[in-house]
Amino acid sequence: MEPQLYFFWSSILLTIFYFFYLVLLKRETFFLLNRIYLLSALCLSLLLPLMDLSTLIAVPKVELMVSKLSIIDSRKLVIVAGQEFNWLSFIYWIGVAFTTGLLLIKLFGVKRQIQLQERGSAFSFWRTKVIDQELDNFAAIDAHETVHVKQFHTLDILLIELIGVFFWFNPIIYYYRNSLKLIHEYLADEHAANFAVSKKQYAVVLFLQNFKAGSALTNTFSNHSFLEARINMLQRKKSKVYSLWKYALCMPLIVLMTMMCSFHTSGFDSYGTNKIDQPASFPGGFEAFSKYLIKTARKVSDKEGRVMVSFVVETSGEITNEKVENSLNEASDKEALRAIKLSPKWEPALQSGKKVRSAYQIGVNFQSDNQVNR
Repeated sequence: MEPQLYFFWSSILLTIFYFFYLVLLKRETFFLLNRIYLLSALCLSLLLPLMDLSTLIAVPKVELMVSKLSIIDSRKLVIVAGQEFNWLSFIYWIGVAFTTGLLLIKLFGVKRQIQLQERGSAFSFWRTKVIDQELDNFAAIDAHETVHVKQFHTLDILLIELIGVFFWFNPIIYYYRNSLKLIHEYLADEHAANFAVSKKQYAVVLFLQNFKAGSALTNTFSNHSFLEARINMLQRKKSKVYSLWKYALCMPLIVLMTMMCSFHTSGFDSYGTNKIDQPASFPGGFEAFSKYLIKTARKVSDKEGRVMVSFVVETSGEITNEKVENSLNEASDKEALRAIKLSPKWEPALQSGKKVRSAYQIGVNFQSDNQVNR
């Protein structure tokens, strides 16, 4: 799958899964389930676009037509000194490098804060708790940070930060990060409130105390940006058991997203197993198709080699789903796809007397002579 297509579908899935969370799950007090849902949504959004369910589509299998077509006549030879510069890719990797640098700075900042252990500190990172022993309500604060450590909340933060390095352009990632960190605080507050006189008294502790804030990668007891949400959640009644039906809806959502993503991104890499009576054919036969490609395609790079292209012949005879299977270079790939797309209509394949879709694959050889090898 092309990188642009992968990032497009991953971003679509990230958005849909997060919207589902906002609408149905955010206000529920099943904090652990919400944490599992968000982490699962992140992982599925990265993995589902890589799945291919095209074998489930009823596209008859054709014995692949693999031929080497040499392009092109010396009179039409055009040589480009180098590949076309990809500005989009350049900008993307600059963003990756920049966000990687920011992540390293944050990690060094955490290490420094752990070593200094400043007065008034109250935070945790991985298995390390840094709490000023002289702080009031030390037991509640320690219980709060212990939950962060025992439930490996740092792993969640590092995962979302790592994903953010490669999806730096997608703002939805930062919403996931804030939601996960807020859920971490809910989980810790729920436990730590047992060490106070009451939830109301614990809420007062959250409101009045002013601790030394930790790094963005740490779990900090005093998180002022989440203060109002944490206090409101402490006072909120526990969700009823019947509200669990909302989480059951996750399964059909996942199935729907899997089918939508796979069928749209598979590009017909694999085909069904049904045989056909008569394969699709180019007007005049394969020899005519070879001549068409030699006449239409141009040599646009000084690199010689073969571009393998797959495509589907529709029941109307039109060519669709053109895709590069084996690449030579960007310029040659685009030229091979252009020549295939411009192809006149084919005679569609027949199965039991009916026109059916069928798949083909062909190798286009870019070299200096104009011989055709089969």
